Amino acid sequence: MGIETKKSKVVKQTKGDREIWIGIGFAALLLGGVAYWYYKKRKEKEAELFLPSADIPNGDVDTPVKVKRFRCASSTYPLEYGTCHRDVKVLQSYITKIHKDNIGIDGMYGNKTNKAAKKYLQKTSFTKQDINGMRTALKMIRR
Repeated sequence: MGIETKKSKVVKQTKGDREIWIGIGFAALLLGGVAYWYYKKRKEKEAELFLPSADIPNGDVDTPVKVKRFRCASSTYPLEYGTCHRDVKVLQSYITKIHKDNIGIDGMYGNKTNKAAKKYLQKTSFTKQDINGMRTALKMIRR
C-alpha cells in the first residue's frame, strides 16, 4: 500500500549540446561582424572628399566637404531629380544648346541638371510630351 512516486528525470547537459550552443554563439558573433564591416564600407563611399578651393565658398584648400554619391532612384517618367534615363540626355542637350549652359550630358538627372532646369525652364519635373518638344526644338536647330 505504498504510494508510488514518480521521480523527475534530470536531463543532464551533454558535451554535444554545449558545443552546439557555442557554435550558435560563434555564428551570431561572426554574422554581427560581417554586418558591421558592410555598414562601414557603405559609409566609406559617402566619406568626406577634398574639393578644389574654387568650389569652396571660403576658399580654404584643406576644408573637407561632404559629397554624397549620386544614385539613380528611377528610370521612368516623369523625369525628375534622381532619374537615369536616355531622355535626360535630351533635356541636358536642350539646356546646353538652347540656353548655352554647359552642364554636361551624361543621362543622369543630378544637381547640375536640376539647378539649370529651375533656372531656365522654371520646372524640375518633365513629362514625355515636354521631352518630345525639346527633341523637336533640337532638330529644328540642326537644320
